[in-house]
Amino acid sequence: MESSSHPVSTIGLRLWSWTESGRRFWRHDGHLIEFGAVAGVLAAVASLVVPLWLAFVLTPDAHPVNRLLEACQQGVRRGPFVLVGYAAVALLTSWATVVLSRLILRGARDLARVRRQAAILASQSQAVELCAGGKAVTVRLLPMDAASAFTAGLLRPHIYVSPALLRRVSGPELEATLLHELAHVRRRDPLRCWLVELAVWSLWFPRTSWLGLAHRAARESRADAVAAAGMGDDRPLLRALFKIDALSPVPGSCGLTSERERALRRVRDHGLVVGTSERAALVLGLSLVLAMMFVAVAGLSDWQSYWFCPDGTNMQA
Repeated sequence: MESSSHPVSTIGLRLWSWTESGRRFWRHDGHLIEFGAVAGVLAAVASLVVPLWLAFVLTPDAHPVNRLLEACQQGVRRGPFVLVGYAAVALLTSWATVVLSRLILRGARDLARVRRQAAILASQSQAVELCAGGKAVTVRLLPMDAASAFTAGLLRPHIYVSPALLRRVSGPELEATLLHELAHVRRRDPLRCWLVELAVWSLWFPRTSWLGLAHRAARESRADAVAAAGMGDDRPLLRALFKIDALSPVPGSCGLTSERERALRRVRDHGLVVGTSERAALVLGLSLVLAMMFVAVAGLSDWQSYWFCPDGTNMQA
């Protein structure tokens, strides 16, 4: 007797599968944190451009002092709201200046460090071919005492392994390690992790410092899943992780570090879900920036004359 699945059950299972795929994409792979970082940087740019454009372009004679003096002459009902608009402009531009300055200064410092690191790695390593997933993989053999494997490089990442690692791990463990690092290379994880950490650090919101570590842990967990799927077993990768020595964190690289160990322990204990306080801080900060931008637009444009003036007269009349 043949069993037939009910159409409603099939649709429900398919919707559940799509929902789980979307949740894994946005939360477990770190894309939600990437979206928040991009939104924060765009908010900082808009907070600097939009208020200044309103203050210096939409004012009479292209000078904001004339609008301020005119607003003061229009009376109590119109003047205070315009002053609030200028206060919002001052707060927005100050915050955006600090954020973009932190972003540019630390970004330039990190880029100089990445270039120095790339020059050192290129001069001290040599290219060799290893096998992973039935294909030849070009890696850079780096002479060092520690048993390490990591991926470094922003635009063209390379895999680096040490001779100590080759001596310490078995064949399946080495293959699982290379598949893990290949997942970082194909997804440009060193670049993505560096940009996210730089953005969330520059935003200067409270309770958001852990987001960079959470995103790095998400990319590491994703690479672990790719390696386990390629091997058909997660035990070789787990054994290799116990044999790899942790290194100090360096911008523009992905590898086993002390920060990654702490982040992965927190992920395994609590799941890769951004904490309520971190999520609330990011959402509240972006909402406050959006509200101040709305106040600035309403205060420095003629929209407020239609909301707060009963006679409907224009402020420039």
